[in-house]
Amino acid sequence: MKKIFKICVLAFALFSGSLFSQQFASTGIEVNFGINSLNPIATYNNVKTYMESDDFNSLGISAGLYQVNTNGSDNTTHSIAFYYADSEQLQKAYDLSLTSQAVATLLMNSAKNGTTNTNESTYINSREKITPEDVAKNKTFFVWRIKTNDVPRYLKDWDKLISEIESDGIAGNSYGLKVTFAGGIKDEDLFVWAGYENQKQMMDQLAVFNSSQSFSSFNRKISSYTDTVSTEVWSQIQMWNGAAYTE
Repeated sequence: MKKIFKICVLAFALFSGSLFSQQFASTGIEVNFGINSLNPIATYNNVKTYMESDDFNSLGISAGLYQVNTNGSDNTTHSIAFYYADSEQLQKAYDLSLTSQAVATLLMNSAKNGTTNTNESTYINSREKITPEDVAKNKTFFVWRIKTNDVPRYLKDWDKLISEIESDGIAGNSYGLKVTFAGGIKDEDLFVWAGYENQKQMMDQLAVFNSSQSFSSFNRKISSYTDTVSTEVWSQIQMWNGAAYTE
């Protein structure tokens, strides 16, 4: 039953931009691998080697390595995210991975370094506000993982919240909402994020947002059908081919 529900949710998310005339409607796919690293420097060098390989660069996608600073009880220390424009790019990556020496080397070195996978998830972009400049500047991210029994209703309430905070001038420069297609670290249905240049900017802007009347009203509306299962702080270690993210 849950699979049927998620398929219906996905279909709604793909078309809801036009339904709501949402000015920040977005497309794209994120495949995210959470890992536990015993040696962060070795992990970075291993991932960097793969990202600089001909196999990765032939995909024409962007990807990022993130340090997970705060995430509650989860033992994920880092996250590797691959960003695809569409399912054709994703299929190309899956096909290439079957015979890629660069992928094999990445996996073998991860095992040697004591790195283990903690989770794998695929998300579909539904809402996003970001510019090429923000892709380059964003280094700190706040993440909300949302579980809800009514995704269409949440999207409608979220759209209203965004309209209000944009009008009030308290919205951040970049943020987005993704629908879980497969996986989900904590069984979340939605992955909501906001990007900032540094920790100070994040804390200052979230303090204003969290104390706003719009956010308070939003929380009251969604409390009957939604739970926030996790809040997290991530730091971007490096982004590869970032220009492709907004193309």
